[in-house]
Amino acid sequence: MASRCRAYRFLLQPTTKQKARLDHLLAGQRELYNAALEERRGAWRWEGRTITKYEQFGTLAGLRDVRPDVLACGTTVCRGTLTRLDESFRAFYRRSRSGEKPGYPRFKGAGRWDSVQWPYQAGWKFDEDGRRVRIHGIGSIAVRRNRPLRGVAKTITIRREGRRWFLTVFCVDVPAQPLPATGRQVGVDLGVNHLATTSDGHHFPNIECGLAPRTT
Repeated sequence: MASRCRAYRFLLQPTTKQKARLDHLLAGQRELYNAALEERRGAWRWEGRTITKYEQFGTLAGLRDVRPDVLACGTTVCRGTLTRLDESFRAFYRRSRSGEKPGYPRFKGAGRWDSVQWPYQAGWKFDEDGRRVRIHGIGSIAVRRNRPLRGVAKTITIRREGRRWFLTVFCVDVPAQPLPATGRQVGVDLGVNHLATTSDGHHFPNIECGLAPRTT
């Protein structure tokens, strides 16, 4: 059976303290994004070279001594932030090559940074019942689950929307769910007076699809 990828979005219900930690996480990752962007700009301007995300990954260990607060939730979320910057540059280069308006990556203000992501299965984990997610540095946060996860959870994104927080879980190897067989077969014929007519005599008029013939 074929498999696919799928995203599941759930409402988070953090405590007051957890909300404060999440706000602090957003602020720290925004600062990391802007600092990494400045590093890339400076390297190109003064040295004529491009910095890769893997080079910037390597600098994270040095933050433990000077900015341990940025690493309070682990390095995985920091790598997610640096990967996000790298994707912005890739999109910039792609638009430049195709002749589109390039749109050089911009520094992020507080109002333009509302999410963080964990690109690997590290730094977060669901409890056995799936009703809580443990985030390194934040704690165990209640999740309002309205449907079960299917497949293998690989990455997560936490987003602030107004006063609410949402969790998006990206799963791989999600098994397809084909519709149950009805045991019936039907032929379809496309026409002019009717958009389609089935072999059992049902007509689909053009007007249903906004294709009604014009009158003069």
